[in-house]
Order: sequence, then structure tokens, then C-alpha cells
Amino acid sequence: MKQFLKSNKTISGCFGISILVCFLYILSLDKKEWFPHAGDWFNLLFQLSVGFIINFIFYVTQVYIPQYKQKKEASRCIEIRIAEIVGHMREIFSHLGSKYMGHYDEDDISDSYMFELLRKMNINDRIGVLNVRRTYSSSVSDEMHFTVKEWIITRIEFVESEIDKLMKYYAPYINTELMKTLESILKSAMHHTMARSLLQLPAGISFGESNDDIFLKPYFDLMKELETIEKQYKQQTKK
Repeated sequence: MKQFLKSNKTISGCFGISILVCFLYILSLDKKEWFPHAGDWFNLLFQLSVGFIINFIFYVTQVYIPQYKQKKEASRCIEIRIAEIVGHMREIFSHLGSKYMGHYDEDDISDSYMFELLRKMNINDRIGVLNVRRTYSSSVSDEMHFTVKEWIITRIEFVESEIDKLMKYYAPYINTELMKTLESILKSAMHHTMARSLLQLPAGISFGESNDDIFLKPYFDLMKELETIEKQYKQQTKK
């Protein structure tokens, strides 16, 4: 109810006035006219008020409620999509952080942590995640695991795929803040420079001599920003 009144202040106010007019009209039926033809004018106002009340009820039951349910369901689906995007982005940091820094605590991530992580990265190292395409025998070997290069590229591909689905199916329900954040992710250095350029070099790339981190920390900040938006959509589904 509060949400409806907040988003429909004008027609809600007119509905209240119409109810008041109808109530006063009924009370004045056996009263003397205040001025000539006052009853005719009041009757006209009463008829208009009745018409507005009927149309208001039609709008609420046939337009607002169905749209509200549809928007609520769309928000639930968007929340799920955002959570999947955040999950894929987090997988990059959690596995690389555990491998190169010995720990990954999302509540204690700093610029220096990410910069040191970037400088330690070796794209040919193996991480602790099996690539199912390589599990061709019962015995597990190091070669069956993702390389750092493969891990980053596959996570970014998953992120782009989920963003594409989100844009395709739920565009009318995406707010400006979410749209800007998704565009920032797609245009980030992680997607354009690292995944599509540096990691594609045949000779490989080393980040050991990097003077600045334009990849990991900015991408981490975008992930946290997206996580905040996810919570906003989650709240909408509870209203």
C-alpha cells in the first residue's frame, strides 16, 4: 500500500477527494440548497467522482497489481542473474588470492593486496580447480587443472554471457545504476585489455614489473558495487 501511494500520489489524492465528495453528497440529499442549482452542480460532481472511483478501482485491479507482480518477479530473476555474475567475478579473486597470497578475505582487501597479487601472477601456473574437459582418467594430474590464464578467461566469458542474458531478457526492469555498472564491467581493463589482449599473446605476459594495478582492484570494486545493487533488488522482491 505504501509503495502504491508513493508512486501514485496524484490519483490517490483524487481518489480520496472523490470518496469525500460522495460521502458529502449522500449527507446533503435531504438538506436545503446553499444557492440556486447547487444540487445540480453537486450531483454533477458526484457523478464525476463515482466515475473516477470506478476507473481507479479498474486501474488498481487490472493494471497496477498485474504490473507490480510482473515487476516483482522480474526483480527476483535479475537478483539471481546479478548473484551469478558476482559469483563468477569472485571466483577470480578467491582462487588467485588463495594461491598467491595464502589467503582471501573479502572484508580485508586493499590496494596493496591486489597490487602484490597482480605482480605475483604467472599465467601458466595451475590453480586448484579441475578442468572437466581434461579429466580423462581416474588419476588426477596437475595438467588437469586450469591454468591462471584459462581461469581468468573462462570466468570473464561467463560474466559477459550472464550480462548479455540480463540485458536481453530484463532490459525494461534494469535501473540506471545497474546499467552503468554492467557497462563499466564490460568496458573494464580486465575484459578489454587483459582477457582480450594480454592473455591472448602467444609468448604470454608477465605482470611482475607492473607499476600500477589497473586490473584487479578496479574490477574488485565493480564486483562490490554490483553486490550492493543485488541487495537493492533483493529488497524489492520482499516488498
